[in-house]
Amino acid sequence: MPAPLPTRLAAMNIHYFRHSLPHFLDDAAALGFSKIELWAGMPHLSLEDATGDDIKRTKHLLRERELELVCLTPEQCLYPINLASEHPGTARRSHAYFLRSLEVAEALECPQMLITAGWGYANQPPTEAWDRARDQLGDLAQEALKKGVTLLLEPLSHTESNLIVTSADLARMMEEIGSDQIAAILDLNAMAAAGEMPESYGTRFGERLRHVHICDGTPEGHLAWGDGTLPLANYIHCLEKSGYTGNYSFEFVSADYWLDPRAPLAHSRSELLQSV
Repeated sequence: MPAPLPTRLAAMNIHYFRHSLPHFLDDAAALGFSKIELWAGMPHLSLEDATGDDIKRTKHLLRERELELVCLTPEQCLYPINLASEHPGTARRSHAYFLRSLEVAEALECPQMLITAGWGYANQPPTEAWDRARDQLGDLAQEALKKGVTLLLEPLSHTESNLIVTSADLARMMEEIGSDQIAAILDLNAMAAAGEMPESYGTRFGERLRHVHICDGTPEGHLAWGDGTLPLANYIHCLEKSGYTGNYSFEFVSADYWLDPRAPLAHSRSELLQSV
């Protein structure tokens, strides 16, 4: 039996980046969250700049609030991080960045780390970019195994990538890499943009679907619950009915939430719990 749904909800800090990390963690604890997905970027935890003391401080902040870190999510959707890049310098930088991210995940005792395949040029066939991403991800999976960290490979929307966009793309990449150290993560915006439903992920991945990003949209936008047009309650029902037992986190990126980030987080948590 899956754990009670409230205990499987995680707060995410990406829309808190104009506020301090302790402020986010205080809000998360006060709202009843017991789990955290930590977006690792400035100013909360910049992976390339983080010192050992920074990592120890982050662990202390989590422990004193009794918050469990269930996923580390390095910032990776903005230049210059792209595992599929044809440019050697960018490819090397991206690989080194994720190696560093794995080191931080291990130091934080975090069991999972989100990763994306990157992208190829939109005006070219994706074949070569796909191969570059596969090889990079395969190497990182070997490193993740050594550190006891599972890589959660996330599809992106068609505006963000031309590589892993659908559940079929994700299944193909996981099969080609052939590593049990890579699992699936579902982002509801990317799923909806691809014209899919949660059943596609449940059927294809079963227990290898480990995490879900909850976000409303039209279909994209990464909005709070009710600020878009997606049938989020139906999505959650489908996932629970399919036997999904993993965690859910709320991922919001709209500038509308930057100055008052607690309100959309509180509202979305309440709406989800009332919907099931």
